[in-house]
Amino acid sequence: MASLGPAKPRRLSDGQARSAPGQLRDTRPGDPPVPPGSRRADGTLGVPSRAGGPVRVVHVMGCLDRGGIETSSLDICRTIPQSEIFQTFVTVAGWEGTLADDFRAAGAAVTQLPVNPKHSFPLRMWRYLRSSQPDVVVSHISLTSALVLLAARAGGVPTRIARLSSEGDGRPDTRRRRAQRALLRRLLSHAATDVLGVTAASRDFAAGRPDDQRYRVLPNGVAIGRIDGWDQQSARRHWGLPLDVPVFGYIGRAAPEKNRQFLIEVHRAACEVQPQARLLIAGPGGTADITGVHPEAAGDARIILAGEVDEVASVLAASDVLLLPSIREGLPGVVLEALAAGVPVVTTDLPTLVEVATLVEGVVPASLTAGADAWAAIALRQAEMPAEQRQALSRSLRSSHFTVEHVVQEWRRLWQRTASRS
Repeated sequence: MASLGPAKPRRLSDGQARSAPGQLRDTRPGDPPVPPGSRRADGTLGVPSRAGGPVRVVHVMGCLDRGGIETSSLDICRTIPQSEIFQTFVTVAGWEGTLADDFRAAGAAVTQLPVNPKHSFPLRMWRYLRSSQPDVVVSHISLTSALVLLAARAGGVPTRIARLSSEGDGRPDTRRRRAQRALLRRLLSHAATDVLGVTAASRDFAAGRPDDQRYRVLPNGVAIGRIDGWDQQSARRHWGLPLDVPVFGYIGRAAPEKNRQFLIEVHRAACEVQPQARLLIAGPGGTADITGVHPEAAGDARIILAGEVDEVASVLAASDVLLLPSIREGLPGVVLEALAAGVPVVTTDLPTLVEVATLVEGVVPASLTAGADAWAAIALRQAEMPAEQRQALSRSLRSSHFTVEHVVQEWRRLWQRTASRS
């Protein structure tokens, strides 16, 4: 059985983070050449030189824990060789994240620059970028990317990209917050060469002018190989599920915006119609968000609380339908993965998910205000989708622009634009 979540990360102070072994540093005068990703005698990582070398891309993220944008970025790292694009991931949350070693194994560098103390963060970011001299900075921290890209502009970075992965920031809509957003949007317009949303709704959160060509949509892509390799029979045997009952699946971390406790209510309503219906919940962060509201779920044999899983293919193969009752989302990778596996999805009717439903088949938006009974009825209906229709869903997604191969080509063109100008 998979673990219930990652161990609590060890938080480093600012000084520790910046002097940790393996931190990325630029080549210094007098240093011998060092291949990208290899270590000097002092333990620091070598950075490729500009002349004739790979394009150097620095990503700024909260951390590298499991999530849609992190998984998509890891897929891109695994697809593009570091001899072509050398990528560094700078985490600002105060810890690296559970996927950090996977990024290193894919050829990327990982370092930390904690946002705290906040008053000195822009200056510390500017110093870091002046030292490492990347060709491209991609900031993934919503509207706060404006501060990162201002530092990048001051540091002479030619390509500065804001990557927005959600239609909101999850903050209360107070007067102060609205003023802060307005300021950050104005600064972002001043600092960014490109503002890319994973959907139109997430792009529009940046509130660019309609005629500003810098504001565009570039979706995440699904790595097809990650969801292959299991059939329903072997997957259900793996999870201890019967073959002849409807199974609702869920994959996602424990977080308030994921609304995972609603899954228990939907399952309970479904069991009024199909008493043997099963619910399979996977994702990091433990299960307290579920059992704190529904303590009976821990002892219900029809509910499997799987915790964090290393791969999602077995969960998808075991499921008849995927549920996603989030109250805030961007472009969830798990939706694309489910469709590629031939599994229909019932989602909240958020603007970004309604948008996805117009682009691909197999996504059914539903209102949370409709209640658990309505969700259960939709889910049971989708669970009965015939095999030939599931195969059509899979073929459609696998031939769409939502594959990692298509997305990688878009990122290549964007990043290599810097090299073509030099």
